[in-house]
Amino acid sequence: MELSTDLQEQIVDVLQEDNTIVFIMSHTGRYLSLLGGSNRALYSDGSVLIGKSYPEVLSREKAEFFQSLLDRVVEEKKALEVEYSLTASDFLERLTDGPDKLQKFRGNLYPLDYDAEEQLHKVVWVVHNITDLQD
Repeated sequence: MELSTDLQEQIVDVLQEDNTIVFIMSHTGRYLSLLGGSNRALYSDGSVLIGKSYPEVLSREKAEFFQSLLDRVVEEKKALEVEYSLTASDFLERLTDGPDKLQKFRGNLYPLDYDAEEQLHKVVWVVHNITDLQD
């Protein structure tokens, strides 16, 4: 199903109001696409992650943790909710224009059907910045 540009913009507006960013991830830990996340007080520019994988952008510990979550969602074919934190030091390279202090997140991961054409399992990863809710 193709979404019109207008509908995509409306979805992004809703996500922005809700402090939310949505990543489409491959089962291998590659960032495929994103929606939302332009509020620089809450998120760094995630567009630089597209096409890269966890080991290319995250510390080994965080990359392994996030990959284990993807593996679990794909294997169990069930949604998963998880809370985690990230700081600028968790990234191998500094991301642009984002917060410097510790940020706390709630992630909701949803498995998508296997994409036979691309030979990928995909996961929708919905990220909510909950830093202000936890302080």
